[in-house]
Parts: sequence; C-alpha cells; structure tokens
Amino acid sequence: MKQIFLFISVIAFVNNINAINIDESNFLEFLSSKKYITAQFSQSTYKDSQERKVIGEIKANRKGMFKLVYEEPLNEIISSNGYQLFRLDKEIEQLDISPIDDTLFESPIGIFSASSEELKKIFLVTSCSQKRNHLIKCTLKSKSDNSFVRDVLIELYECKLYSLTYTDTFDQKVSLTFSNSSWKTIPDHEFILKIPEGIDVVNH
Repeated sequence: MKQIFLFISVIAFVNNINAINIDESNFLEFLSSKKYITAQFSQSTYKDSQERKVIGEIKANRKGMFKLVYEEPLNEIISSNGYQLFRLDKEIEQLDISPIDDTLFESPIGIFSASSEELKKIFLVTSCSQKRNHLIKCTLKSKSDNSFVRDVLIELYECKLYSLTYTDTFDQKVSLTFSNSSWKTIPDHEFILKIPEGIDVVNH
C-alpha cells in the first residue's frame, strides 16, 4: 500500500509541474517567488566577431546578496552582502569594496537578487512562449532607458533555469548556459567572502 501511495504521489507531482502555465502575465511572479538560485554556468561573450568564454558559479537571494565565482580562464569573485559590492581579483591580489549602486539591480544579476518589488519596478515581460518539451522562453526589458542591458532572454527547462542571453550597452552579446540549477534555500554564510592573506583592500 505504501508503494502505491508513493507512486500516486509521484504522478501527482509530475502532473503539477507539467500543468504550470507561464506567460507574460505571470512570469515575473514566478521569478520573484524564487528566493534563491544556485547554478554552475558557462558564459560566452561576443564582440566584433570575437568570442570569449568563461565558466563559473552563481549564488543569489532576494535580499540583495549574491556571489559570482569566475573560474577558467578568470580567477575572480564578485559578491554582495546586500549593501556593499566586493570584487576580488586573485591575479593582481586586490579586493575592491564599494557601496551598492541602485543600477546594479538593472543588470542581469538583479533578476535573481532584487527583491520581488524591485524586480517588478525594473523589468517588464515583452514575450513568453512555452514548448511541448517543457522549455519556456521569456524576454524581459528594462523600464529604464539608461539600463546596462537591453532585452534579456531567459529559458527555463522543466521550470529550472536553463539559459540567459542579453546584449549590453557596449554591444556585447552575452550568453550563459546553466547546469545543476536549484531554487533551494542558501544559508547566508555562503555569501560571505573569505579574503586570502596578502590581499590589498581598496575602499571606494
């Protein structure tokens, strides 16, 4: 009997996922309901027919805290405790600390770290489509004419973050593909930046 109940529960869970209907009217609601994001990513930046690739990891929450760890070929960490921005460059052994600028949340990191209220103030949804293979594509546009990014295309696969593509004000096209993405809770201590010994700290 227990096995039958478990099987029915699994079916109900799968059907619930498949029944989610995301469109222009509720995509921001869906995003803002996700309080945390963790994922590995591969980032490609295109400019003047040249491509630059980097891999890394993202962690963010809707309290304005995030950590971006860039690995090959960079060796850099960008993080925030919600009111300060930290940029650690291990190659030059320097840590830059500056106050958070409100425009930071108009960048792609704001999609995952801005509060629900800020997210809806900054972005609007211009299009959304859902495919039969559980792939959802939605495009966000900043409400500010001075935003760092233009249209942002977000793809979800089975309601998990799959990819994000945007063009910035420098006419660079940036495409990120995510793996092992999760909306699970992240403890606050995981956003703390550990400063290696011998690092020069520069406050702005």
